[in-house]
Amino acid sequence: MTSPPVTPSAELFPAPEDWRFIDTEAPCEWGEDYRPGGLHPVELGDTFVDGKYRVIRKLGDGSYSTVWLVVNSGSPKYVALKIISAKASTTGTELGILHHLSKMAQDDPNARHLVSFLHNFQCEGPNGKHQCLVFEPMGVSAASLMEELPGSRSKKLDKPQRYPMWMAKRILLHGLRGLDFLHKNGVVHGDFQPGNLLFSLRSLESASEEEMRQVNDGTSVPLHRIDGKKDLWAPNKLFMKQTLKDHVILDAELCVKLSDLGAAFWQIDPPHRTVGTFGLRAPEVILNQGTFGPAIDIWSFGCLIYEFLTGKPLFADKDSEDEEEADDELLMQLNDIIGPLPDNLMAAWPRAGKWYTPDSRRILPRGKDSIHDYLELLFEKNKPSSIDEEESKVICELIRQIMDYDPEKRPSAEDLLNHPWILS
Repeated sequence: MTSPPVTPSAELFPAPEDWRFIDTEAPCEWGEDYRPGGLHPVELGDTFVDGKYRVIRKLGDGSYSTVWLVVNSGSPKYVALKIISAKASTTGTELGILHHLSKMAQDDPNARHLVSFLHNFQCEGPNGKHQCLVFEPMGVSAASLMEELPGSRSKKLDKPQRYPMWMAKRILLHGLRGLDFLHKNGVVHGDFQPGNLLFSLRSLESASEEEMRQVNDGTSVPLHRIDGKKDLWAPNKLFMKQTLKDHVILDAELCVKLSDLGAAFWQIDPPHRTVGTFGLRAPEVILNQGTFGPAIDIWSFGCLIYEFLTGKPLFADKDSEDEEEADDELLMQLNDIIGPLPDNLMAAWPRAGKWYTPDSRRILPRGKDSIHDYLELLFEKNKPSSIDEEESKVICELIRQIMDYDPEKRPSAEDLLNHPWILS
């Protein structure tokens, strides 16, 4: 008789010798994340809350959650179900924030730029108790829609992928409105980035279930254990996400909403450390200095003005797996592109002496000129031709105003919503 499999470790990143599964190499969640404290195994057709919600399609995944399109026995007909890992379900911060914002949404028109939270419940499975959040379904993110746009050939031609100017400004405006709603209600998003800016959908009420369900051909991969045993903590197969991109509104009614409050926190109770998306982190986040507040979201917004207009990130992504080396490179980019880091940040940077002399002159690696262009020159090189010299100056001045090294001096979301360029 075959012995049952050993209970897997609850560690988030188990050592390679503890891996259970043959690598699927599929673009979906990692099989090892199905473990005690980890993800909840889901199959198409599974039901929740006594049959109220029935799973018909995979919308997304990550290390801490999976997202599914489900048929709702009530109204609306289709909703998105986010099932959080058991370990992440224990904090309660995201749920508390969502309930608070839902109460405040009635009195603020900018609330429509936050994905609508509808319901929550708990489910229990082999990996523990999981918080389940129900939202309105949304389309693809601003990080991925570019290559889906009609006539988009930039990627094939190896050119910067840019949104049309009107669309880039609409994304920025709607994202900023979402931030304004959060900040006025005492919440910091903590990870304001293109992947968390989602496009709204046309109404799905008349769409048939056949039209909305997962296309089975080639959208799932079997999950096999290395030892050949049946696993008790993971599903039999993993589903690749199928976004709702075909239902996105791309005309004058285009609407973008801010999503994923998994990294959000209350302004009155900031975390001792926050992470965020690598190249969009404010200097105080990189150096873990001071008290984090709305200004970290505003810094990220400044980065995205540049990114959405040029099709390129303002600061290059990390090219080192070593966290300290990657942070050092990012801080050097800030110093070159935005301007010299002030004394308080230099003093807080443990390895500043490796790269700068006591009078803040750069020590260049031998044979390598690694000084980056300053902001205005970078923007001039990468901006679309539709932006003239006068507008270019206004945009760069706005980015500089936002990206003040002193978080207290950065404008608020409300201030920015009244800026002439944002309003134009």
